[in-house]
Amino acid sequence: MKRWLLILLLSKKILLILLLLANTGEGREDLWTLRMPETAILPSYAKISYISRMGERHGGSHLGMQDYTVNVPFADGRRSHVGKWYYNVQANISATIMNVGGELDLRRDELMVFSLPISLIRPLENGNRLMVTAMPRYAGDVVSSAHAWDLALAAEYSVKKNEKLSYSVGLAASPRFADYVVVPYIAFRWQPTPDWMVRMRGYQLATLYKVNDRLQVGPAISNEGGAWMVSSSRGQRIFRVRSLALAGLAEYDFSAPGKSKRMLNLAIGATLATTAEYCRRSLGRDAIETRHYHPGFYVAGEIDFRF
Repeated sequence: MKRWLLILLLSKKILLILLLLANTGEGREDLWTLRMPETAILPSYAKISYISRMGERHGGSHLGMQDYTVNVPFADGRRSHVGKWYYNVQANISATIMNVGGELDLRRDELMVFSLPISLIRPLENGNRLMVTAMPRYAGDVVSSAHAWDLALAAEYSVKKNEKLSYSVGLAASPRFADYVVVPYIAFRWQPTPDWMVRMRGYQLATLYKVNDRLQVGPAISNEGGAWMVSSSRGQRIFRVRSLALAGLAEYDFSAPGKSKRMLNLAIGATLATTAEYCRRSLGRDAIETRHYHPGFYVAGEIDFRF
């Protein structure tokens, strides 16, 4: 009887402690937290790009493309965490409309990409951080989906040297679509003077001049295109487009005073070199057919709330 009475008293104490933790934000924060984005489940990033029709350099085909991309966050990666690891979950949707013809043909001109990146971020000393990402992804023409799925992985270490220089180094793996199974990458932001900034982010390298507190302008070079699994006369093949674009870039912050940045970006320029190729699904991604195209007109607009 005494033993059961002791167990009952201990159970009541444990229950009381749990209730106290449940009613205090501090106790809940120590375990885990899920915070929705301030914009709720609404797009936080959108991009539209256009590359005009380009003739083939040594052949009878042509190629052009339009791309529409939307990012929808499901969790605020700056406030959602499990223990000491913050986490971010978002959905990326991209629709690419190809303008191809002649000797280059596709069964469907509409190519789709759906991905769900899930990132775990561990803040470290001096503003540094470690991030690992798993990204289930579909990229294909929606004709046959058997080989259009991929699980991309990435690990990144970010360093903040000071207010003028920060950089990230990482490794990315895409078993289905990448040329190589594991690829290193780097990103950085360097501000050598108060008015000039050099930035490498994603597939874009830009040098920007600060016109005022809201507007920056300068040249940028970027890699446009993508890789998809498509149906062809030879069966399912990887269709890859790479286009090197040089453009003038303008970035404008239209946020309210004291609020997070809301960026509107516009790039206008031309493609310098463009290739389209069909590749085998083997480990080496050997090219079956490669075509090269003349320069074309390039324009892209972005709106970004991810700050």
